[in-house]
Amino acid sequence: MNDTDIYSSELLGVTAAGAFLIAIVGTSGNLLAVVALLQSTTLRQNPSTAFMINLPACLLPICAIGMPLFGAGCLQQKLYGRVLFSETCTEIFFTMGFSLSQVHLHTISALAFNRFLAVMWPAKYKQLMQKRKVRLYLGLLWLYSLLLWVPLACGALGGLKYNPKELMASMDNSRGKVQKGFHVFFTYMLPVLFTSMCYITMYIKVRYSRRSRHLRAARTNVANGDDDAVRQWDDHVTRTILVIFLFMVSCCVPHLVVHIRHLYDRHPAAWLLLHLIFWLQFCIDPLVYVTVSCQYRAACAETAQRLMHCLRLSSNTEPTQRSVCFKEGAKPKLTGDNTSAPEHLRSYSTDSKSEA
Repeated sequence: MNDTDIYSSELLGVTAAGAFLIAIVGTSGNLLAVVALLQSTTLRQNPSTAFMINLPACLLPICAIGMPLFGAGCLQQKLYGRVLFSETCTEIFFTMGFSLSQVHLHTISALAFNRFLAVMWPAKYKQLMQKRKVRLYLGLLWLYSLLLWVPLACGALGGLKYNPKELMASMDNSRGKVQKGFHVFFTYMLPVLFTSMCYITMYIKVRYSRRSRHLRAARTNVANGDDDAVRQWDDHVTRTILVIFLFMVSCCVPHLVVHIRHLYDRHPAAWLLLHLIFWLQFCIDPLVYVTVSCQYRAACAETAQRLMHCLRLSSNTEPTQRSVCFKEGAKPKLTGDNTSAPEHLRSYSTDSKSEA
């Protein structure tokens, strides 16, 4: 019996279909997120936006390249009984996927620390979050993430080896479980614990600040640092990253537990199902952006309208960035002959003239 005979043909087909679907949704959604954030002048004024752009940007290669390749590998396994890609090619693409996933996780941690500074020390936050410094932070984040995985592809710590039973690459266990445990701690557990501590500390600080603000409101209307903490906690970036972090942990923990304890032999169907759940994190960021942030919804609407305008599917009206998050502009001015204006604007002009 081959290592991969534990997976039925139907199970491999469902996994391949899920991989292709996640690739389509993730590529289109993350690309829209990057373009919308880059084009929005309102969101670009926020120093956290560079990190917010980095979140979907690092997932684009995974969704556009990695997921279709994994789906093709499942189909090859279903049709021919083995993966036809070379072992070297497979390990390279898994290394790319692990490295970019690491960048995504570290970006979440960096944004959590970003909001932690904004809540705890607003003045220090403004000093540290300057454009040149933000670029340096992102460069160091990418470098550290790559150093956690690229050396493994070159043979360090036993190297990454493709395991047909798991249908994925993993560290070689021949050198013991201690090294693998340390690697799991630094790649996953440490960022998760760090992000959790940032949000727990912020929650305690904001809860205290709200209580003190209510007590102070009965005596004076003077604002202080506690008001700044509450305002930063209510910021859409803080809430967005918290939701993304919780989704990411929910998708990763079951997959990580089964992988570490080697339960895929006894539960092959559950293992491939957990693959699909794990991959959901690659397309969840844009959905969270749209759901939580009204500023991002406005940026997406503007980007979509510009795209339709370029494709000549919309009218010649200029795209607008107005939404519930922005103040409404003044009423349109109509002068002279307004017969070409829409009906509701013509009635508005007629009523104004009659009142005059």
